[in-house]
Amino acid sequence: MKDLEKLLSQGKYDEIIELLEGKAYSAEEQIVLGLAYYGKGKRNKAISIFKKTLQKDPNNKDALFNIAESYLQLEKFPKAKDYALQLLKLSPNDWAVHDILSTCYEFEGFYDRALHHLSRAINFAPSDALPDLKMKLEVLKERAERAKLQKKLAIICAKGLDNFIDDIIKGLKDEYWVQRRAVTTDKEIKAAIDWADIVWLEWANEVAIIGTNYPATSRKPTLVRLHSYEIFTDMPLKINWQNVNVVIFVASHIEEILYERYPMLKGILKKTAVVHNGIDLKKTPFKERKPGYDIAWVAHINYKKAPELAIQIIAKLVEIDPNYKLHFAGDFQDPRYEVYLQHIVRALGIETNVIFHGWVDDMEEFWEDVNYLLSTSLHEGHPYNIMEAMARGIKPVIHWFRGAEKLYDKKWLFRVVDEAVEMIITPDYFSEAYRKSVEKYTFKKQLTSIKEIIKTVTE
Repeated sequence: MKDLEKLLSQGKYDEIIELLEGKAYSAEEQIVLGLAYYGKGKRNKAISIFKKTLQKDPNNKDALFNIAESYLQLEKFPKAKDYALQLLKLSPNDWAVHDILSTCYEFEGFYDRALHHLSRAINFAPSDALPDLKMKLEVLKERAERAKLQKKLAIICAKGLDNFIDDIIKGLKDEYWVQRRAVTTDKEIKAAIDWADIVWLEWANEVAIIGTNYPATSRKPTLVRLHSYEIFTDMPLKINWQNVNVVIFVASHIEEILYERYPMLKGILKKTAVVHNGIDLKKTPFKERKPGYDIAWVAHINYKKAPELAIQIIAKLVEIDPNYKLHFAGDFQDPRYEVYLQHIVRALGIETNVIFHGWVDDMEEFWEDVNYLLSTSLHEGHPYNIMEAMARGIKPVIHWFRGAEKLYDKKWLFRVVDEAVEMIITPDYFSEAYRKSVEKYTFKKQLTSIKEIIKTVTE
């Protein structure tokens, strides 16, 4: 083990991987292997190894710390916090864990908790870490004082459906005291509303039903952002729209379908706005790409995303050229799909052509060698995965769901398997055009629209 640690300190990651890949049986060896992959920039592989260690030993402190630290570097603060809190129970005096928690709580707008954990970090830290921690403390104190002068905005979302709010939180923090409230109970929803001056209910779902029917909401400017799936449930009929100042739709066809299904709502909603999802082009690296064999499919694996259609497409492509590969980046949300997809892949004899990566945390790494983004969804609002791929210069191959023609050029849409296959095998490939087409959906534009809407309900 000492030899492995020496190799790690010397940055000899390839040597470690050659020694341990497929052979790392002890927890210590797995941790070293994970750190070697992390050192090579393979964060997805590193996180998966750390998680495997936890499956065998849920209380492995090294695995918990390295996962928390990895998520912190990826700015996935809620995940970093969850693992750090697990570790805190085992190591209550670990200064580095308190430091991670301080950063996470600061992002979520809970400055009192952030200050508490940072003070604890300073109490337990070695002398060489103190200067940076004390400087961080002064900055945090100043931010906490400034927050007291700002209007309080609670962004309330069911835990597990909070994937689309972090960039918005970052964009609003300079003007508002924003708290990220990922809730699991009625009590938490009501506490968030009681705290807030302005209420943002993310998704028109059960959280919005409870929130809008809570009497305190009637006295506060309230926004509801409706994404997609909600319109196919009866939840919009249970929301108290009289307590909602503005309903934000992510695409115009979502609003159209809502009124088609529930025409009585057209006269009830006070004010609506369409604000498309946006992508930060400055943080999304573009590069010229060309036709190839690697096809990405990125989403939760469920019926709405129609992954079985993707299998039919890759099967046809493999008949043309066995080099084509379909990369699924997503978790199974229904065990029936896991059983079926693994079965049909075997039945078609394309096991080497279909790779299930599971949930991918570092998408930057995943996108690097991709040639195509295949979207087979039967319904979407305004999906991020397509925007992210196109912004990187990746060719989109998009199933023509209702409203797709309003978002994308029709030449990127397919209706049947043969059309999708033709789009992939054709040599036509225009990375700059894909990037340019999403420039109208920038995060800057999205944030500007959101700020304007908030001002209209608060002035």
